[in-house]
Amino acid sequence: MDKKHILVVEDDNLQREVIAEYLTRSGFEVLQAPNGASFREFVRQRPIDLAIVDLQLPDADGFDLIRVLRETRRCGIIVLTANDDPTDRVVGLEVGADDFVVKPHPPRELLARVRSVLRRLADTEVVSPPRLVAEPPVMDFGGWTLDVLVRGLRGPTTEQIDLTISEFALLKELLAHPGEVMERDQLMRNVFHRPWSYEDRSLDVLVARLRRKLEPAAGSMRIGSVRGTGYVLSGSTLQ
Repeated sequence: MDKKHILVVEDDNLQREVIAEYLTRSGFEVLQAPNGASFREFVRQRPIDLAIVDLQLPDADGFDLIRVLRETRRCGIIVLTANDDPTDRVVGLEVGADDFVVKPHPPRELLARVRSVLRRLADTEVVSPPRLVAEPPVMDFGGWTLDVLVRGLRGPTTEQIDLTISEFALLKELLAHPGEVMERDQLMRNVFHRPWSYEDRSLDVLVARLRRKLEPAAGSMRIGSVRGTGYVLSGSTLQ
């Protein structure tokens, strides 16, 4: 069986080398990136099955690197952080992280989490059924156009709107059910691939971010809240 390729993005040389040595002895092919520049070089040139990303780097924001991975690769992502802040967890999950490890951490714990994420990724590849109905390549709503194939969004004045992977997934889900109240649990499962819980604010954070990007120029189109239930995309100009 081919070795899985793990990219470790960490500016602390000692910590990075300890992680790399432990994972190498555990049977993985390990790449080491001390900064954002080397990370981008590896992403362009090397296969990556899972990335371990420190949030605090000298030349890059870890959240931005996660976005790059989610937009270019289908791989697992584990965040390394010295700050066990719930806000970091919400933002990290929203931009696409699969798991979090708080420093300092036992190497065996990190190894267990690496194997767990890789198993979940492999299970998804095995059990995902083929799509029986093709998605429409373009969705139009209120003067906006969402190109599903390239994840491109253009507004009434043709300006390009940048969306994260999660923002794109949420908007596409709402557009597939215009005027229909979507329950939080259904949105969580379709966008974040996990059930909703009362303490989890990831969906609310994501909706707020998408509203800020769309509603100032979207005319009558809006993402409405339905108390105790979820959200609905409404507007007389929806097509």
